[in-house]
Amino acid sequence: MNANVNEGTVKEGKGEALIEVLETKIAFLEVANDELERVLLLQHERLEKMEMALKELRNALQEQAAQLEGLEPLESEPPPPHY
Repeated sequence: MNANVNEGTVKEGKGEALIEVLETKIAFLEVANDELERVLLLQHERLEKMEMALKELRNALQEQAAQLEGLEPLESEPPPPHY
């Protein structure tokens, strides 16, 4: 009977150790998950800023292209006097 008591205590000890290991792993995973969420949020914010900058650059380029369309082509100008 004494052997059964010791065996039960050993099993309980192993079970508690396993629970502790699992709790430790879960804690590390929670920290890693929080870090990934933080990085994802930062990347999302950077992407939005880049998209806005790209949109502004595209609009500026379109405005310049529209202004250039109104200019006469270079071929219509006479050649410079040194020709």
